[in-house]
Amino acid sequence: MAHRLSPKSGRSYLTPSEVVRRLREEFAIVDTDRDAGADHVGDMIAQFLRMRAPDEIVEAHRKAQPEAVWVTVADEPSGERALSFVAMPGEGLFIGYHSGEQERATEGLLRRSAAALGYEIELV
Repeated sequence: MAHRLSPKSGRSYLTPSEVVRRLREEFAIVDTDRDAGADHVGDMIAQFLRMRAPDEIVEAHRKAQPEAVWVTVADEPSGERALSFVAMPGEGLFIGYHSGEQERATEGLLRRSAAALGYEIELV
């Protein structure tokens, strides 16, 4: 299973830097990695090319790649209960889980992230 966090109706997407700023106000631990974010978007672009996705999709991701940032939020440094995702300009946050157990264990982090960002949670 996975969730997507997106702006509430009528609101705009936050920039990656604003996502990080707001999450830092909410969580004790917010780790960021711009290289990992750019690499993840690069992997997405490669997949889009293999799928022969429309050029507009590929170009939009190439344009967003330099600003993408991998984000991990947690309350404790152990990392067992943490959420990780890539923040990109003009996109929602896609949060995947390794297991149902991880999804249940991080439900509170998910809800707090959505509240801090003013985003809605969608099951995808």
